[in-house]
Amino acid sequence: MTHDSGSFLTRVNPSVKLTAHLLIMMFLMTIGDPGTSALLWLLSLIIGVALGGWTWQYIKRRILPYLGFFVLVFWMLAAFGKGEAVLWQFAWFRITEEGVYHGLVIAFRMLGFVTYGLLFTSTTDTTQLVMSLIQQYKLSPKWGYGLMAGMRFIPLFESELKQMKAAHKIRGFHTQGKLKAFARYTLPLFAQGIRKAERVAVAMEARGFNGSRKRTYYHTPIVANLDYLYCTFLFLAVLVITFSSYLFGWFTWVWDS
Repeated sequence: MTHDSGSFLTRVNPSVKLTAHLLIMMFLMTIGDPGTSALLWLLSLIIGVALGGWTWQYIKRRILPYLGFFVLVFWMLAAFGKGEAVLWQFAWFRITEEGVYHGLVIAFRMLGFVTYGLLFTSTTDTTQLVMSLIQQYKLSPKWGYGLMAGMRFIPLFESELKQMKAAHKIRGFHTQGKLKAFARYTLPLFAQGIRKAERVAVAMEARGFNGSRKRTYYHTPIVANLDYLYCTFLFLAVLVITFSSYLFGWFTWVWDS
């Protein structure tokens, strides 16, 4: 889950980081102009490069593919949206000023959600996240450790699927149709997942795990000054962007647009 273990954001408490990013996403949902939405998206990119250790290769691999969705969302709303001020019209395509405006708002909002989400997942360790949810959000240890075990299964499923495909290729077996291939791979993966889950449950019970909060932890995440510093910087940056957008006459709420 973690992209760069040496960056500033990897040292921020996962619960604090999750809360801050969710608040920014909720704020993005209330913005009704493309200028502010674009600036908030650019802020996430700047934070990713400056504080998250993102490189150009990472951005090209993880974020640039979503530009295709950006264009698709923008085009659908611009070409088929409602509006009176027609900018261009051909056949059934009718691009209006209102459609372009709302298309940019939704498209930049989508990019903002993706980038702030990646900013969290690429700088957060799975174990740290679960421990932080248990300590700061008071999540039940039973649910927390179950969540951690489930997330650990995902890379195992990926490696087992690659092994199955390699074994079929070596034996010269080819499944006709994607649906048949999906069914052929899914059943063994589910069966192996059930067996692994049973083994994990037995191992946890054998070690005395009963889901109680009255237990010791190998690592206990705390909310430190570093976390307050990051939240202060993030919210001040959002405030500056919003205020600047208001001064330029861009800012509107979604219910006013």
